Amino acid sequence: MKCVADSVAAGLLNIQLSQKLLLTGQMEAFQTMSVFFVHDLKNTASALNLMLQNLPVHFDDPAFRADALRGIGRTVAHINSLIERLGRLGSGLQFNPMASDLNELVLKALAGLEDTAGISLIKSLNPLPKIQLDREQMLKVLINLVFNAREAVSSPGEVRIETSQDNGWAVLAVSDNGCGMDPEFLNRSLFRPFQTTKKNGLGIGLFQSKMIVEAHLGKINVESQPGKGTTFRIAFPLPKPS
Repeated sequence: MKCVADSVAAGLLNIQLSQKLLLTGQMEAFQTMSVFFVHDLKNTASALNLMLQNLPVHFDDPAFRADALRGIGRTVAHINSLIERLGRLGSGLQFNPMASDLNELVLKALAGLEDTAGISLIKSLNPLPKIQLDREQMLKVLINLVFNAREAVSSPGEVRIETSQDNGWAVLAVSDNGCGMDPEFLNRSLFRPFQTTKKNGLGIGLFQSKMIVEAHLGKINVESQPGKGTTFRIAFPLPKPS
């Protein structure tokens, strides 16, 4: 799994984890933060690698080339942001929610990740009111879930991204028809740090994604069956009518 969830910025979104890092000593905190940054850099490299794989196939398409250039620009900006955040570790990191369109963030996360290698990305995005989100952190959650789903399926495969409203919640579902997960892993390890079913995974992505979602007063759950696929759902409370 080359998941794209978060660096130390997301870790510090969770107040309990922040307090724990302060109490466990500077060296242990530094080691934990380092894992988060390595994870983020690893997945930044994965996004670039996927783009490079797509270039030979779609290079003659002007729209794809323009999208690839925008994706490279975003990646460079993200790397610069990582460097800036590393320099600010001593003074702490900020969580900056603002009125955001979840559908717009989904489309931004999917830019450059369209159908490749026999894997179809199917979007079903329904209108949603704007909600308070930290856009940078939420992009990491979205990319992480999509990358996880892509890695779970083989060609030909399908990844479906849907948004909807349900009883006062904005809901995003990311589904795949891939290998699925066994009940023991789901119950004991799924959202725990450093637990993964992937040979080269770090086991940080879903742990950090859960922290980001819960920092937004949201919730995340999963349904999965071995051999049938997996669906992750994240939900955020919609603003109450005035």
